[in-house]
Amino acid sequence: MHYHDSISQNPSDLLSTILRGSSKRRVMGFSSGESEFIKFPKIAASIYDMMMSSEATKRQVTEIAEFLTTQLASGKLLDIGFGPGKLLVEIHRLKPTLELYGLDISSSMLAQARKNLGNIQANLYLGKIQETDFESDFFDIISCTGSFYLWNEPAIGIDEIHRLLKRGQSAYLFETYRDIDSERFESALKENLEREGFLRKRISPQFLRKQIRMTYTREEMKMIFEETMFGSSFHMQEVKIANLPIWVRIELTKTS
Repeated sequence: MHYHDSISQNPSDLLSTILRGSSKRRVMGFSSGESEFIKFPKIAASIYDMMMSSEATKRQVTEIAEFLTTQLASGKLLDIGFGPGKLLVEIHRLKPTLELYGLDISSSMLAQARKNLGNIQANLYLGKIQETDFESDFFDIISCTGSFYLWNEPAIGIDEIHRLLKRGQSAYLFETYRDIDSERFESALKENLEREGFLRKRISPQFLRKQIRMTYTREEMKMIFEETMFGSSFHMQEVKIANLPIWVRIELTKTS
């Protein structure tokens, strides 16, 4: 795939290019999206960062950060696929006692995150969750928002999360799923868009609908988790985030 690193490209077209390939995204049932996001250009990272400034996305980040920061008072937190770093910024605002770590496959996103984090201390790493250099039993909590569906080898990535977590602690994945109630989704999306400007009203629905088409169904996710070290210690719950009924929160608890 070739990306045109040019601001002259229509933002809507560029975002479609970023998320294109829903029909070919899976090989043997799993995603092949990592190879495309590794090549994420700087202009795409900037546009993605801009899109995350929408009112609905700000609510999404805040609601997820509020949930995560109620799970522990202190310790080490790893955010997988941190993107432009907005969640890490909000987590720090809510609970500055947490020691922040991040892992992402895109150097462009890492650069954007460093800019957004400013003087906030965060240990950001470039790499894939399937193979990391962190010590075993290192993290008190691990999070991932909306990028699990892009992992090339999801079961291997989940088993690495198991290795990294301290015993008795949990990871939380917040993911959209493909088998949504379309009528409820469109109604909630319309309500959210009433608060947005013209450009976001045009781009956001395309971006979100295409992402949903690329994601797993709930049953597909369940089958993946059942084949991992969390096979008997995971819990999936449908949740509404930023008013949108398209999310499932997966809790993975390390029991041994």
